[in-house]
Amino acid sequence: MKWKELISRFVLSRYRDDNRERKGCSLRKAESVGLLYLERDHAFYRTIKDLAKHLHEEFGVKKVSILSYVDDNAKRTPSWLVKKLDSGYFCKSDLNWYGRPKKEIDAFIEVDFDILFDLELEPNLPLKHVLNMSCAKMKVGSEQEDWPNRDYDVQIGRIEHTPNNDEEIVDPMIVWKEQIERTFKFISEANIQ
Repeated sequence: MKWKELISRFVLSRYRDDNRERKGCSLRKAESVGLLYLERDHAFYRTIKDLAKHLHEEFGVKKVSILSYVDDNAKRTPSWLVKKLDSGYFCKSDLNWYGRPKKEIDAFIEVDFDILFDLELEPNLPLKHVLNMSCAKMKVGSEQEDWPNRDYDVQIGRIEHTPNNDEEIVDPMIVWKEQIERTFKFISEANIQ
């Protein structure tokens, strides 16, 4: 582990979010939802956009905002990413020396979403900083191995896919989709108040 990553993890472990109002909310009653994710490729971006559309149409969420992290410099940002009112992104060049995002994320973290979803199954430090700084009323994410910090108000257990000796390795995208479906199902059906 690099020393910058160690410092970033230390800062995250010391972060306190006493400034936000914590309040549980079912997905069916949510008016605003935020989605955090790591940008991978155009197909994944379309999946996220479809997910946002699904939240709006299926659950009646009025406002769905998306923020992605591009693990590259701004000059190499994918052409399909556009900063709009309801979506944005930040890059490696938007991070300070130990990996904390700078000004690019201020508007997103100041929104007091009813629910903020971390869509990553593995810890991503720049996204963890956004998650911790957010004023969201309820933060939801999947259990992440090797991540001792309690970042979420609601943490969903991981689906484990362990292939037998004769089975092929399970596609990580299938695991991701199953985990996200499980998370949304729980948050929509749970009696959270």
